Amino acid sequence: MKMATALAKKTGDVFTKASLRAWSSVAYLFPGLHPDGFEDADSGWPRGLQRFAAEAWRRVEAGAITEAELYPSDAQWCVLYDRMHTHAPDEMERRLALAADFGEPLSV
Repeated sequence: MKMATALAKKTGDVFTKASLRAWSSVAYLFPGLHPDGFEDADSGWPRGLQRFAAEAWRRVEAGAITEAELYPSDAQWCVLYDRMHTHAPDEMERRLALAADFGEPLSV
């Protein structure tokens, strides 16, 4: 099965708990991307990821996810923290708290 076909089949169910983690992973891997204006040619969004942003907006408008879930700023903060060479104690405490919040295994 082609990746695009598999992705298209999954897009209808993108924001389950596991998929919210996937959405946060996009924010972690590409912290410079912003859900607003994802369709613009100069947005920086890779074409393959634009469908996730489109689905996120569709879910927000339908009331299925919150704006906090649309903008996974904690994931973006974590990648910036992880790329730093020195970590202040309060930053370290926040990073450990975020890892604890989102580190539980998914039950299938």
